[in-house]
Formats: sequence, structure tokens, C-alpha cells
Amino acid sequence: MYRRIATSLCIGLLALQGVAGAKLIDGFSFLEMNPLFMEFMSAVRAEGSVEKAEELRLRLFAQDDKEPETTIKKIRIDTSLARLYVETDAESKAKVEKLLNEAEEMLGLLEKEHAFYSLILGSEIDGIWYLQNPRSLGKGMASSRKINKAFKEYSQEVSSHLLKANSMLYAPSFAGGDTKGALNMFLAILKDADEQLTRWDRASL
Repeated sequence: MYRRIATSLCIGLLALQGVAGAKLIDGFSFLEMNPLFMEFMSAVRAEGSVEKAEELRLRLFAQDDKEPETTIKKIRIDTSLARLYVETDAESKAKVEKLLNEAEEMLGLLEKEHAFYSLILGSEIDGIWYLQNPRSLGKGMASSRKINKAFKEYSQEVSSHLLKANSMLYAPSFAGGDTKGALNMFLAILKDADEQLTRWDRASL
């Protein structure tokens, strides 16, 4: 019995070292080069101001960028704003649904040639649907499946690790929740991807 426990601990430590030693990259880092987008994220994450975020969203949507960066940017904007509404305004159901429906329409433009972005942004969309209505278990399960797939297929991406760690932190144990494992992942991310983390991701750790 003790040998079995010791073996399990060794395997766990080796797995953690593998995660910690991996070189992580950030496929969304191009967004940090847009000052207006950074101002939008500050309005959402730091200030919690829906009014300012809405005004900046209009200005960002008017920008003329290349693809697929434009679509990725717009989806990230709409999911971030939708989450803010869910977390701060219980009467904003119609606004949240409008933002998420528009994000899902844009997501279709990425699915074939940009699978990584489709998985990450799709998991965020499904997750916010579930956050708004916890009875929509199908959305919660769909988000979890996409997170697991992204973590498996794009293990070098910091977004995959962040979503996986958050999923483990908040999910119940029967659905893959593991608080200790999540905290270990967050520590590994800080160690191996600190320079790659966006300002808002670093603040959330």
C-alpha cells in the first residue's frame, strides 16, 4: 500500500515538473499591441465599467485590421463584455444573449483554419452561457470538452493552461475538479509563462 502511494506521488511530481518545464507561448499576445484594446480590458477587468467598455467596443469594432486578428479581437471583446454584464448586472440577460449570439456567429469564421482560437474562444462563449444560466448543463459540458481538447492539442499555449486550471479550480470533484492540482498549475504558469502572460491574465492569477 505504501509503495503504491509513493509511486503515485512520484508520478504526480514528474507530471508537475513536465508542466512546469514546458515553454509556454501566447497566441493572443498580438492583442496587447492594440492600445485601445488594452484600455477596453482595463475598463472591464480593473474598473468594471460597462459604460466605458461599451463605448470602447464601438471604437474597436470600427478599426480596420487584417484577418483573422479582427475576428479574434471582436470575439474576445464580446465575451469579455458579456461576462462583465453577467457578473455585475442581473437585469442584463438580453444584452448578454445578444453579445454571445454575435460572438458565436463570428466564431464560425475561425473553425476551419484556426482551430486553436476556435477552441479557446468557443469554450469561453459556452462557459459564459453556463455562468448566466447554471441550468444549461449542456453549455457547461461543451465548455469543459473544448478546454480539455485545447489542453491536449495545444499544450504549449498559455491560454490552454489557464482555462484548464480555472476549470479544475471551480468544477466539482466528480466533474474533474481538483483544487490542489489547479493551484499547482497556476504556480507552474507563473514560473514558465510570466513574460508571456497578458496584463489581465497575470492579474487574475
